[in-house]
Amino acid sequence: LLRKWESRSIYAVFESDVNLKGIPVYRFVLPSKAFASPVQNPDNHCFCTEKIISKNCTSYGVLDISKCKEGKPVYISLPHFLYASPDVSETIDGLNPNEEEHRTYLDIEPITGFTLQFAKRLQVNLLVKPSNKIQVLKRLKRNYIVPILWLNETGTIGDEKAKMFRSQVTGKINLLGLIEMILLSVGVVMFVAFMISYCACRSKTIK
Repeated sequence: LLRKWESRSIYAVFESDVNLKGIPVYRFVLPSKAFASPVQNPDNHCFCTEKIISKNCTSYGVLDISKCKEGKPVYISLPHFLYASPDVSETIDGLNPNEEEHRTYLDIEPITGFTLQFAKRLQVNLLVKPSNKIQVLKRLKRNYIVPILWLNETGTIGDEKAKMFRSQVTGKINLLGLIEMILLSVGVVMFVAFMISYCACRSKTIK
């Protein structure tokens, strides 16, 4: 469903190491620059198609996808206009953007590449303009991007699956790491013993 509304590729960047139910994972997040204006992120210049509403491409935090929706004035953003510019968010009452509740992220186990936890969040907005033909819109003095709904799709590995993953994957990987360290230590000890014996033999031969 999110892919249907996005109408563009979305990328994530590494944020931090996270411990998920005893499993070390890497957290990748959707960065604020993904919805940045072309002034902030030149890579987004292709997504600024309307100069007036975007204030000459300086507004940020929303993406115009009207061309993907047969001309319907649809914009997408993160929920509660997270990371959006003040000219977008301050016109709407009741917003409370919060990174923990409204951002998109993936928690990936680095050895297997499995996604063990994720949150995909997106807000669908409608562009509302002043209109003399519609009574309720006659009083408007400017254009507004109004939230219609926001989507929250989350998932995480269950406790039983996490326990099985720890025992079958993480535990064995840790065991292999321990064996590797032991073998390395034994190799170092054997090398040192060989060098000592070699030096001792050379010393006796010279005498």
